[in-house]
This record gives sequence, structure tokens and C-alpha cells, in this order.
Amino acid sequence: MVNVLFILADALRADRLHCCGNPQPTSPTIDRLAREGVLFTNVIANANHTVPGLVSAFTGLYVVSHGIGDQEAFKQWPERWQGWRTPFHVLRDAGCLIAGDDPEFYHPLGFETGGRDLHAAIDRHAGRRFFLWHRSEETHLPYNPPPPLDTAFLHAGFTVSPSLRERLEIVRRSLIVHKPGLVSRQEAGPVDAIQREGYQRTVGIAAFDPAERPALLSLYDGCVRMLDQEIAGYVDHLSRLGILDDTLLVITSDHGEQLLERGAVGHSSCSLEGNLYDENIRIPLILRCPRLLPQGRTIHRQVSQVDIMPTLLDLFDLAMPQPCDGRSLLPLVLDPEAEFPEEAYAETSPCGWQALDGDRRMIWCIRRPPWKLIRYSSPPKEDRCELFDLNADPGESKLVAEQYPDAAQGLRARLDAWLARKQLSIRPA
Repeated sequence: MVNVLFILADALRADRLHCCGNPQPTSPTIDRLAREGVLFTNVIANANHTVPGLVSAFTGLYVVSHGIGDQEAFKQWPERWQGWRTPFHVLRDAGCLIAGDDPEFYHPLGFETGGRDLHAAIDRHAGRRFFLWHRSEETHLPYNPPPPLDTAFLHAGFTVSPSLRERLEIVRRSLIVHKPGLVSRQEAGPVDAIQREGYQRTVGIAAFDPAERPALLSLYDGCVRMLDQEIAGYVDHLSRLGILDDTLLVITSDHGEQLLERGAVGHSSCSLEGNLYDENIRIPLILRCPRLLPQGRTIHRQVSQVDIMPTLLDLFDLAMPQPCDGRSLLPLVLDPEAEFPEEAYAETSPCGWQALDGDRRMIWCIRRPPWKLIRYSSPPKEDRCELFDLNADPGESKLVAEQYPDAAQGLRARLDAWLARKQLSIRPA
């Protein structure tokens, strides 16, 4: 019997984990779990805000397939998905108890039990085979690590001015942070599609200079350490119960996060300047289970968020419901040089969950190393595209479409073919 503990850390960037390249020691527990399992360093999220990314991670479907990309679609989700078969139904039918902590997702995804207290859930279900999933919000705005973590990763010699300190306080208390002159859905007044008792979407307005980025990084890295401490508690709990090595640990994220690379703080729903550059869509994936997986394996090949559930079901010799956009990663786990199609897609509206009614702008991208093409649509204006050479320019700062027109045209054709897919006709598989 193998259990699953699936931890989805909201807004966790891959590159702020020490095991994925951060020189700061932000993540000792996560680093250890990566050494004891399989680490994927180049996972591409399907969106840059929570709901579409979470649905993609748990269904193996791109947003163009599952269609849950905004608040209106989310409100219609339970009715539209009546009778729909998800990976959770497959696991349940195989005798696995499914529980998670976001009640808004229970019925559409195919389970009915949950609770925010993961320790209590582990105790409650430890006597039978379980799939527990938990969405940690430690790395989501507001970034408010307690002392000494709030300054533990601040570069020596960096001085926080009184003005910066005031603006950092906005970041430390606000769930949504955006520049002056922008308006979120929260501020405009429509009732949010997700209503949760005791959950308030606070809004802060602040602008930062690029030179102030070390202070933001310090707060965010402190939040990463808080996440690491949270995960350490779950690992210790499983160890005390004697079921750690009988549990497949999955650590990943729904999307990345902007930390002033282009002047914004947060993700699409928070900064209202959402984009599909890698800071927003590159996420980590760690799989640890000595009974099923090798140890100490790091895979740098590009994979997609939609590949996660096909991999888990493949580990248990279970078939994914069809249709499915993802592929099992087990061939790469067994042989990191195995043939694998390194092609991933993502999409968002610029303001994500906080987009105003009537905002028809969209952004899509295709990432096919070494190339990445981003397409912007602002009806009724014509589209525009950006092409980047990721090998020469991993920071995505140099437009190269004019230098490589064949690459730009080929990627645009592949992206258009992907977008031509209609949303699934929701029916039992």
C-alpha cells in the first residue's frame, strides 16, 4: 500500500529553492527530499494564477481543454462537470481515500472530504490508503515571514530606506498588490466566485524601483523557508506514524511569481500585470517514494504541469481518464535521456482572477526549447508575438523574431493549432 501526500505550494517559484539554483539556503527540508527522490527543475505551469493551474495539475488537461480559466467558468464548473470522470475517480475506484483542503474543488474534481488541518487529516486517514492534497499559501502574498526570517536572507549591506519600509509593509499585509492606476475586480465590486469564511482579499497599492528588489527577495525567501518548515512538520508526522517511506510525497506549485523582474510583485491575480515569462510559469516538482522511485535523480528536461497526474497514475498501474493532454514522466525518471517531447503551453488573461468584466485580452505561449513564443491578443487590435532564444537569453529580454523568422512562424503555427482545439464537451469518459 502506497499513500500520496500532494503538496501544492501556491506561487512557489522553482528558482527560489536552493535545490533549483537559489544560492540562499531557503529550503533545507525540500532539498533533502529532492536528494532522496526525483527533482524536476524545468516544469512549466499551464497558467499564472491559481484556479486554472490547480485544475490542470489535478486533471492532466490544459486550460483550452478543461475551460476553467476565469471566474465565470469557475461558477459554472460544478454543473458543467456533472458525470465527468477525473483522476480522483480512478484513484477512488482503486480503493484510495481522497481528501483535500479547498472545498470549492471537492465535487467537480471527484471527492467529498477535506479540511485545512493536514496533520489531523493524516491521523484520520493513516489506517487506510489515502491521497491527501494540501495547498500551502506560505509563498503567496502577503509576504510576511516573522523575525528573524523577514531579514535572514537580506543581502549584507543592503539598506532599507524609510520609504521602502513603508511599501514593504503594504506587501506584508496585502493579498493583492498592484501599481497605482490599476483596478482589480476586488476593488471594482463584483462578488468573488470563491467565498470563504474568514478569508479577506486585501488590496495594497505600491510601486518599486528595480534597485529595491533585494528587499522583496528577502521577504519572499523568508516565506520559502516558512514553507520548508511546514513541509518538515508533515514529514516528521509521517515518520512518527511509520508511514513516511510508504507515502509518495509530491511537492509542486500552481504557478510562479513576479519579483520585480519587470516591475510587478505577485502573479497575474495580484499584480494585474500578469505575463507568461518564466518567472510566472516555471515551477518545481519533487517526487519522493523509496518504494517506487530512484533516489538522487535530477531531471532538467522540460516537462509540463499536465504531466503530473499521468505520472502518478502510471506509478500505480492505473489509466488516466480520456482525453488527457499530459504524458507520464516515468520514462524520464528511468532514463533522463529518454525520448520525450519537450513542448509546453500556457495561457492567461493579463489580470487573471482579478480581470474586470468585458476584458477580452489574452496571452498565450508555446515553450519548445530553445525557443519560446508569446502571443498577445487585445481585441479588436491585431495580435503581436514575441520570440525568445532561451539558451542565449534565459531572462527573456531580447526579441529575436526578425532574426529567426522561420522559428517564429513555425511556433506560431503550432500555437494556433493548439488554440484551435475547442473546450471539451463535458461528458462521462
